[in-house]
Amino acid sequence: MGKMNNLTRQILKTLGAITLMALLVYFFWIVRYTLIYILISAVIAVMGKPVVDFIAEDGPLKIKFNRSLASALTLLLIVGIFAGTMSFFVPALIAELKVLSTVDFESIYQGLKLEIRALQKTFFPEATVGTNQTVLRPGLAEMLNMQNVSDTFSGLLGGLGNLVFALFSILFITFFFLREKYLFRNIILAIIPDRYEGQILHVSPTLRITLGRYFAGILLQITIVTTIVSVGLELAGFHNTIVIGFFAGLINVIPYLGPIIGASFGLILGLTQVIGGTASIELFPAILAIMVVFGAMQMIDNFLLQPIIFSRSIKAHPLEIFLVISFAAALAGIAGMIVAVPVYSVIRLLAAEFFPHVKFVRWLTQNNLNDQHKPT
Repeated sequence: MGKMNNLTRQILKTLGAITLMALLVYFFWIVRYTLIYILISAVIAVMGKPVVDFIAEDGPLKIKFNRSLASALTLLLIVGIFAGTMSFFVPALIAELKVLSTVDFESIYQGLKLEIRALQKTFFPEATVGTNQTVLRPGLAEMLNMQNVSDTFSGLLGGLGNLVFALFSILFITFFFLREKYLFRNIILAIIPDRYEGQILHVSPTLRITLGRYFAGILLQITIVTTIVSVGLELAGFHNTIVIGFFAGLINVIPYLGPIIGASFGLILGLTQVIGGTASIELFPAILAIMVVFGAMQMIDNFLLQPIIFSRSIKAHPLEIFLVISFAAALAGIAGMIVAVPVYSVIRLLAAEFFPHVKFVRWLTQNNLNDQHKPT
């Protein structure tokens, strides 16, 4: 009878733990966007805290500011930089979209058909000309269909209210993270049991350094991608290339999917410039130039920038990054893909600190996945 009671108690305890875990997972799923706001605010605070410390502690011009005022000034500086960047980018983007709305799809189709015929006559003189017309026309129309563009922007406008709320939430949370020097850390310490406080305090400096390196690398990546695309397309004969380059740099932050979106955006705007007569380049060479520029940018990004950012900052294998981003995309879409890598880097560091005795954690965090001495 006693054994039966112990077994029942153990079963109830296990069921209770599973139920509690399911409720926690459900809760985190419900508040996932708020958690993303908190994470974004924490990232901005990490980048802005040196400025707050300089204003509040060092004091420019020997004027002492209290931390609240220093945080407000820093937040205004961040918002000003962001608004200034957008004020340069958005009007140019709107101008390009106005040109896009006047595109004559039939002209694009006829131009591409002539180019394909010329290439077929040059390289395949005995081939039947025009066999791809039935495929080319609907595919091109679908790619540049203004109804699709209109629907996309209608969706963006429909989400404007959510965007305003998100911006307000991020700014509000960021202000307090900047003002209170250890607020984020203290929140974590208040949640976890007392016996783990020492480990959190031990891993905090490493987390700060790792995330600082990662986001500094991301800013460098955006700058380099923007420069490569802008200069490359400018040399090819396009204009207003900073719009395409800056968009490509920003959207490239989304791993795997971002480069495809950026290249598609560049191809669409490039074709509108060619058809509108504002670009000093012919149609087929324009397509080839855009593909070459984005291809070169992607090679530099894949083989130079990303290894530096991911390997040196979070020391993760590319396969790890791919799987993490795939899971994050399934859970939270594009927003999840953006925050997947920094969140995963935090989880890896915490796992190494709290569970060093677990074989999988030890293998994942202390060794290279390609170590030949490990069993296959």
